[in-house]
Amino acid sequence: MISGSSRIQVESERVDPAQAKYDTMILMSDQFKYSALAVMLLAILLAYYKGRHAVPANGRSLAWTHVPLIAFLTVSIGPSAVATLIYLGYKSGLLQAGPSGYRFSTFISWLPVDFAVMNWGFVALYVTCRLSPNVGSTRLGMWLSATAMSFLNVPLFFLAPEMVSNVVDAGQGIGVIQAMLSMPLWFGPYPGFLDPDSGIGLLVFAPLAPIPLLGLIGWIAGRIIGWAASSPNGKTARS
Repeated sequence: MISGSSRIQVESERVDPAQAKYDTMILMSDQFKYSALAVMLLAILLAYYKGRHAVPANGRSLAWTHVPLIAFLTVSIGPSAVATLIYLGYKSGLLQAGPSGYRFSTFISWLPVDFAVMNWGFVALYVTCRLSPNVGSTRLGMWLSATAMSFLNVPLFFLAPEMVSNVVDAGQGIGVIQAMLSMPLWFGPYPGFLDPDSGIGLLVFAPLAPIPLLGLIGWIAGRIIGWAASSPNGKTARS
């Protein structure tokens, strides 16, 4: 027979399957984010190394190929940097905090990783520009793509005050914006093996998220405009 105290101990040591699944999903999510970040950093380093010896076809500088990398760092770290400045403003008395007060929350240190993974399209754009800067209208495609993806990241900077807010439900707005910018734009059915929670489904649906999808549209539009302008008919129309 199990005594009352022993039964309580057994019940406390019993693992809730739902809670265990939730903890596993959270762990896998963190592992995925840091693994994706490591892959992106490796791609950036390889693209930078390979692009050092590229020779521009028109004799101009290839410094423009670094624009996607600068934009990537800005949208990843920028919101937390703004939140830090707001916190310092509250701390020094230069800014007036709300009635609920303020705090240096963990959002400031965690969100740059989330925002970086959300903006993997900038890394893909940087790698493409560094490896093939002289192919077609790459420069125009880069500008349109980087501008489109940067535009979608503007709301992230307005989340900075919420990062230092001391209200009980602080962070809900951050989660909503992240979900809106990370959710693939797919409304129809899909096969079971393309479950978004699986690795294959994640790779298939990742380009359909708003940020990389709009960046791809900007890239294609820039290439088409550049091709039309450089075609014989386009040159004849300009002359």
